[in-house]
Amino acid sequence: MAVETSSWRGRRVLVTGCSGFLGGAVARELLAAGADVVGLIHERAGTDVLGPGGRVHVIRGRADNVFRLHSAMAVHEVSAVFHLCSSSPFGDDRSTPAVLQAASLYSRRVPVVTARPLQQITLARTTETHQDGLSVARFGAVFGPGDRKLFRTVPAAALGLISGNFALPPEGPANDFVFVRDAARACLRVAEDVAKNGPGDYPFRSGWHMSDRQIAVAFRGEFAGAAPGWTESAPPANPLGWAPARSFCEAVTETLAWYREYLRTGAGAQVRVAA
Repeated sequence: MAVETSSWRGRRVLVTGCSGFLGGAVARELLAAGADVVGLIHERAGTDVLGPGGRVHVIRGRADNVFRLHSAMAVHEVSAVFHLCSSSPFGDDRSTPAVLQAASLYSRRVPVVTARPLQQITLARTTETHQDGLSVARFGAVFGPGDRKLFRTVPAAALGLISGNFALPPEGPANDFVFVRDAARACLRVAEDVAKNGPGDYPFRSGWHMSDRQIAVAFRGEFAGAAPGWTESAPPANPLGWAPARSFCEAVTETLAWYREYLRTGAGAQVRVAA
């Protein structure tokens, strides 16, 4: 995305969870497009998460605090909100209603975008309460640089290969894997579409449909310099003209490079000890 022609250039954008996996990728995508990021984080994060300084305004606070959210929106005059902080899977989601309430108090026209699992879309159509003003980008399994949840399939496979402690995960159902940078691009497109068509619910699929074992095998093949053992086909039709910008092999190579650096810098020292 060329900064000179980007619709994000010079805009201020609030990102909750900007120190997280997808939130960090969205923040970096916005910075690359010329936007100023207002990042709401609850805990102290590493300096590498938010990208280059100068256009990142870090705000400490909870994403379920309506006053704090509204203050951040009003003080920084944001033109869009990406709500990407993780919520507890065992309790009520209090942050999304808080973000929507704060956005409504601030401006009913500001786009509010969140991300949810693709697997929930059928259930969502029947049981999920529609939340006015909220746009949803849906993905299967997001993977790539920056995922520090090491129990997940891709981080475990990448770190296992690099540390010499690789083990295949058990076979299971297939999922649609999406590279995190492509998922971030999809989130931006959803926000851009709100101005034209209003809030919506958008399922994005890369076509990289694999089980956990299959993607681990593909990583092993790429790591060894062999064929990944998986044939890439054209992506399915997606909303908003979105498609993966990188091939699967490019995504795997970039992911492995990030985890090599993760181990080299000592961030993954616990992995070496455990091995």
